[in-house]
Amino acid sequence: MKYYLVDDSCTPLGGTALTLNAIVRPEEKEVKFISTSQLTKSFCEQNDPELWIFGNIMMITEESYEAIKWVMENKKFVKIEFDYGYCQYRGPICHQALNRGEECDCPNPQTPYNVIYSLIGEKASHIFFMSNEQMEMHAEALKYNLKTSNRYSVLTSCFSPENLDIMRELKRKKKNGKYAVIDGQGGWHSMAKGVEEALNVVKGSDMSFELLKTETHLEMLHKLSDFSCLVFLPLIHDTCPRVTIEAKLMGVGLITNVRSQHVSEYWWKQPVEQIEKYISERPKIFCQKISSLIS
Repeated sequence: MKYYLVDDSCTPLGGTALTLNAIVRPEEKEVKFISTSQLTKSFCEQNDPELWIFGNIMMITEESYEAIKWVMENKKFVKIEFDYGYCQYRGPICHQALNRGEECDCPNPQTPYNVIYSLIGEKASHIFFMSNEQMEMHAEALKYNLKTSNRYSVLTSCFSPENLDIMRELKRKKKNGKYAVIDGQGGWHSMAKGVEEALNVVKGSDMSFELLKTETHLEMLHKLSDFSCLVFLPLIHDTCPRVTIEAKLMGVGLITNVRSQHVSEYWWKQPVEQIEKYISERPKIFCQKISSLIS
């Protein structure tokens, strides 16, 4: 096996899992997925892929922490940053909101993330980000020098060819003249995704709206494609929210804010056909980069 991909994002509706499945598609027969909780130092010593790929490594145990350290100290690896993994709360706004206003000082020296992110900064062969702004925030927090290294690049949210085909077809549907708000998973997740803020906007409008809650990603695409406009107003730094791209590709209007961190990037401001072309190329670019690291 060429690649071992360590990640804990198994939610079928989650953007991270969908992006991971899309980026490995060109090399899927050469990739083995592993959750953080499966990692032991013994496992890592007995299995020797050509490249380790670390995504979201949230479920760290004492045993997996030692295993991750060992891999990063002894093997070739890359890191994919989907949010702000150097913070134990997954980002500065989350940190502050969940700690009574306490400013984020992560990676805190008292947590395992400090050691892991020191190793990532020192030894990763490449670090991929979801947006330019996210990359710049990492650089500021972790003292990366973006100007003097080619170890950093922006990947963005990624889509499989099948998903792109589906959205191209759904774009043809007649829209219903309504706003859509995507429901969260309750609690902090709904707050972070700005569900209440979005509802406040649509309730103050003359146009009718619906709060969408779906069980599968495909169901969500089919339902969202009926609507005239999606309102998505995250409170957190949402690095490259997939649903905003899906709305554009399906001809659904969009009201969002700067917390959707990709909205200032050049590709986002292009016509839909150009956005689709850019998005469709990202998995191949990812695979070209990781292949170059082992050649």
